[in-house]
Amino acid sequence: MSTIIKDRFKDKVMIVTGASGGIGKAIALRAAKEGAKLVLADKKEEMGKKTLMEIKEITPNVEFLILDLKTSQNCKKVIDTAINKFGRLDILINNAGITGIPAPVHEMSEEMFRHVFDCNVMSAFHCSHFSINEMIKLGNGGVVINVSSVAGLTGFPGHSAYVTSKHALNGLTKNMALDYAKNGIRVNAINPGTTDTPMYHEALEFLNNKRKETGNKNTENGIVSGKTVSPQNRVASAEEVGDVTLFLASDEASNVTGIFMPVDGGFTAF
Repeated sequence: MSTIIKDRFKDKVMIVTGASGGIGKAIALRAAKEGAKLVLADKKEEMGKKTLMEIKEITPNVEFLILDLKTSQNCKKVIDTAINKFGRLDILINNAGITGIPAPVHEMSEEMFRHVFDCNVMSAFHCSHFSINEMIKLGNGGVVINVSSVAGLTGFPGHSAYVTSKHALNGLTKNMALDYAKNGIRVNAINPGTTDTPMYHEALEFLNNKRKETGNKNTENGIVSGKTVSPQNRVASAEEVGDVTLFLASDEASNVTGIFMPVDGGFTAF
């Protein structure tokens, strides 16, 4: 159980995308307990409403926007909401993302490839574009955290779109860290391994259905293909990933920028 650090984010304004469940929700809940003012975004309306109710029990300083972040207009709306409501922006956590329907390149449609890339990379690009403009204008520095994946550090058989998008997100992270260090803006990526989230369970269901359909128990079209466990031999909780994310977002990590932080129980160590 994480120890809440009282007022760690007092007076800090934080945006979290993909906040209705999983890692995004875990980040938002802890950040609220630690004093952050929050603007949250997700396209999942029912889950989003439930998350908003939970956070409002902790703090009144929260807005939840139900929208799809694949468009630049919607990303701008999220950033504008933070500035209009709270007058500043300190932390952006680009957590929104999908796995899509996994397939190797020869079976992957262009539409699905673009869909995954738009959700995982372009949403982070657009949110970062508008956020960093505001951070530079305000002159207080800032933090951007991109929630990537171990799939951005290695390959996953059968996941051509997802792996490509997460490698691209890591590249974006590195370059933004270099570009904005002079502005006091730190940019890092979190690279979770297998984590107990709705997306993980959807991927497991897809894999199990694929195995039944093909009769092949070793089918590789799944997020848990190849290496299936970490040396810790367990699935991480969303809270564990959220804890590391918020450490990097905090002043405790003031000299950390441009890194890809695996939170994977040693998965990428072998």
